[in-house]
Amino acid sequence: MQNQSSPAQLLFPTVPSNYCPEGKWSDILNSFIQLYLNNGTVNIPGLGQVTPAQIATINQNIQNLQNQYNALAVNVQQGTTSITAGASKIYTVSFAKNMPNTTYQVVIEPLTASTTTTGTWSWAIITGSKTTTGFQVLFTDATTASITGFNWTVSSIASS
Repeated sequence: MQNQSSPAQLLFPTVPSNYCPEGKWSDILNSFIQLYLNNGTVNIPGLGQVTPAQIATINQNIQNLQNQYNALAVNVQQGTTSITAGASKIYTVSFAKNMPNTTYQVVIEPLTASTTTTGTWSWAIITGSKTTTGFQVLFTDATTASITGFNWTVSSIASS
C-alpha cells in the first residue's frame, strides 16, 4: 500500500509453475481457491485513512438513500368498468391491492364503440370516496348513450 496514487488493485499470490494437483476437478478447484484466491488482497488507495466512524456514516447514508428510494416507489393500478348506457350512475372501483394512501391520482378514459359522440357526458370522483381500497365515480351520459365504459388508472407515490 505504498503507492497510494495507484488505482485499486486485486493482488493474489503467484501460482508456481509446478502447481499440478491430482484428483477430482472439485478437489483441484477447491485447493486452488484455498491456496491462492483466499490469500488475495485488495489494494484501495487511501482506504487506510478512513476511520470506523466514517464507515458507519457512509453505511447510514446508504441506508438513508435506500429508504428515500423505497419511499418514491410508484404504485399503479388500472382496470375497466362497463357503464349503463344513457344513465347517470355512481360506480364503485375496487383495487386488487390496497394503495399506500388516499392521495393517489385518478385518470378516467371514457370508452365508446361509436365514431361520433354528439351528446354530453361527464364524470366526477365522489367527495370523500377515495380510500386505500378504491373510489367511487359518478358517470353521466344521459343524452346519447354513446359511452359504454371507462378505463381507470390510479397512481401514487408511496408515503415515506
